[in-house]
Amino acid sequence: MCGGGKKSFVWGCFIGALFFVMGCSEPEKEAVQQFLIKTPAMIITRSNFLEELDLKRAAYPYNIHENPAEYNEMVIHLIKMLSEEIVLLSAASHKGVTVTTQELELAEQEFKKDYPENSFDQVLLKNAISYPFWKKRFKKNMIMDKLIDLELKKKIVITSEDIVEFYEKNRFADAKDMGGNALVLKKIESEKELVYRLRNQKAQDNYDEWMQQLENEYPVEINKEELKKFLIDTEKGKYE
Repeated sequence: MCGGGKKSFVWGCFIGALFFVMGCSEPEKEAVQQFLIKTPAMIITRSNFLEELDLKRAAYPYNIHENPAEYNEMVIHLIKMLSEEIVLLSAASHKGVTVTTQELELAEQEFKKDYPENSFDQVLLKNAISYPFWKKRFKKNMIMDKLIDLELKKKIVITSEDIVEFYEKNRFADAKDMGGNALVLKKIESEKELVYRLRNQKAQDNYDEWMQQLENEYPVEINKEELKKFLIDTEKGKYE
């Protein structure tokens, strides 16, 4: 998740549909019955999750439901992914980390440069993804990246000793030539690039610990009774 700005359409396609709870006009009992995953600030409803699950299934064989163990593993993986996302988005909301309309439009234009003519629309169509739904996820992706940049990457302290050590460890790479294996010097254009790489590496190294702190601040609750409805009863071989 901390990977240096690399675009990943597949990753973007499966960002969870999360909604911020600004208030609650329904009776508390009804609201509790509707959530599947929640933090004190946000929820993922059963219908949201079903939409996400339908999209995730598109990346698997059409008959995956015939393998209950594999199907259930897919569902649990999606639960874990969305649980991590809802923590990040809860933290972003609490800390006031947002993406402006202008930032969103510029980022979308940049993203679409990799899809000439109408190929982007074709990809959405092939994966049965509506443009508004994709754009909501794209914005959430940007918010999470911005949070990671502000609250993790930019707060990492880098010393001159760190830079020297990182350079010595990463300036050589394995390469093959006509004579066999050889060591060649990696081309590092500038100190700025070196610091950028080092900061990303440190962010990856510290990510799990940082996420644990966020999870303590924004604890996730999973509605296990609702979750069971998405799993296949392995004994009966059908949906529960």
